[in-house]
Amino acid sequence: MKKLLLLLLFPFCIYAQFQEAKTLKVGDKAPTLVLMGSDNSIQSFNFPLNDKVYLIHFWSSSYSKSKKFLPRLINLYQRYNSLPYRNIEGFDVITVAVQSDKIAWKQDIEQYNLTGITNLIAQRGFNDANVKNWGVYDLPSTFLVNEQGIIVLVNPTMLQIEQYLDEARNFPPNRKDFRARLLMTPNISDGVPGHNVYLLNIFEDTLQKTKTNDRGVFNFSEVKLLNDFIFRFDTTQNQFRYLKEIYLADANDVVLPPIAKKSNNLFDYQVSGKDVQKFYASERKANAIQFVSKIKFKPNSYDIDPSSLKELDKIVDILNKQPDMTLEILCHTDSKLDDDKSLKLTQEQANSIKNYLVSKGIVAGRITAIGMGEKEILNKCKNKIPCTESEHAENRRTEFKFYR
Repeated sequence: MKKLLLLLLFPFCIYAQFQEAKTLKVGDKAPTLVLMGSDNSIQSFNFPLNDKVYLIHFWSSSYSKSKKFLPRLINLYQRYNSLPYRNIEGFDVITVAVQSDKIAWKQDIEQYNLTGITNLIAQRGFNDANVKNWGVYDLPSTFLVNEQGIIVLVNPTMLQIEQYLDEARNFPPNRKDFRARLLMTPNISDGVPGHNVYLLNIFEDTLQKTKTNDRGVFNFSEVKLLNDFIFRFDTTQNQFRYLKEIYLADANDVVLPPIAKKSNNLFDYQVSGKDVQKFYASERKANAIQFVSKIKFKPNSYDIDPSSLKELDKIVDILNKQPDMTLEILCHTDSKLDDDKSLKLTQEQANSIKNYLVSKGIVAGRITAIGMGEKEILNKCKNKIPCTESEHAENRRTEFKFYR
């Protein structure tokens, strides 16, 4: 009879044990934490605490999956801890290691550079009263607690935490539009059209996705400037499948060193904080002042015909009167030559125009020269299609685009 009674009670005991570990949800009050710290003293945290927002992260040295968030956690702490906020005193982080092994815990504190934050250990593991009070039965478990001691996010992503903290800041984060140009070769005119480009943070979370235009230019809008970034180019598209390196030009069309294909077949360009300004698009607004001119060159040459110098002097005058403007020169030609020769010829023509403007005192850095070859034929006169000389002449033109 006693055995039967024990068998009947056993399932109830298991059920009661799991009931004891309640699950916390958004809106619940954050329980107290009383645990040993990394300095071997008992530390107590009773929320709300110091009018701060706290990130509480439960993890274990013996469970590698639970340690993946640690670098992100430190990155968040370093970027948000000292920022000014409207109605809170700041942002802080507490980690709780759910394990008995103190040696491995302290080794991980050093390895993951956690020494600048509060680190606690629950040596009784999942049987610890603190762990049970927080309803932690799986690792990792992460909670964001507001200044009133209320849980506002449970197991959030890094981006969700950033969004919450950004909304609490005294001033909104600085944001910029990014602009760059994707190239098949170091030639600025060899842009890659219709190609997928991803903007990632350093942990490879996708922040934005876009596509290059017909000249290889791509833009990312309102990018928050708290991070380093990665431009990632989709190598599954045909034109990149067999390439070992590609090229990128910054917002001022300066071609950067080649980007080598990684071992995982990705083309990634890392944008660090010190060179992110190269990609600010603010100086190249979409509403460019644009006009087309019939600048003449000697036949099949890049020597400017003297009759066109007056037209170029007008460009010099505009740039002198508007010192905040930059200029993009795009030279086009007809389809009489083969494609490569046309491209080379128009690049030399664009360079000639730039050299003339520089000779008149315009700073070279304000001017970008681009040879378009016969990529943008305006009429039917593409390769091998018979046309009159006047029809071919329609395609020989120079575009001037002014940007503020």
